[in-house]
Amino acid sequence: MNLSANEAERDTGASSALTLFADEGLPFPPVPTALASALQVQGRAWFATRPVASSPYDFHHFLDEVETQPDVADYAVVGFDGHGTNSWAVHFYLVGQGLALFIKLPWGGAYLEPEPARAHITEVFDWAAALLSHLQRAESAGKIPPGMRLHVAASRFDYAGWRWVAAGQNAAETPWNPAGGMRAAVLQELEAVITGRALAGGSTPQGPMT
Repeated sequence: MNLSANEAERDTGASSALTLFADEGLPFPPVPTALASALQVQGRAWFATRPVASSPYDFHHFLDEVETQPDVADYAVVGFDGHGTNSWAVHFYLVGQGLALFIKLPWGGAYLEPEPARAHITEVFDWAAALLSHLQRAESAGKIPPGMRLHVAASRFDYAGWRWVAAGQNAAETPWNPAGGMRAAVLQELEAVITGRALAGGSTPQGPMT
């Protein structure tokens, strides 16, 4: 089957993104297939499925957007961005009907130890894949109320935390669960939701992800 011009452009974007991560010796983040095929070049080393008003290093821009525009269309952002000598990161942002996930981890800085950083990135992307699988199970079982979205911020530069935000709820006033032990806590929360437990509350975020 021949690709249209637009389809070929999208395919080139996705292929380029995969190549970029492979060249860095990093796994590709678990972008859902429908969004991965829509990735297009947006910056020197990052890709998105739609035009965005900020580069991915501006973590708070994307958090603020999903707070103030909860009906934003599904999108993904992946790639590398930063500034200066050591302020560089790998990014994986994914916003969908039931999830707003923002991952920003050190990569590419002049003083970064690459092997420990690569191992950590791999661990976090594996966790993100597990999170997506758990959330899909919960949604398929009808355990997530319509309009409910799981917000997850996972940054080593900014802050980290997680929370549920219901339809019509003021996200800016919704507290976050803390960063400590967040990866395990989120998966445990979703397991509990799948088995029928009520959704948990939150508390104030406590600094960057560990």
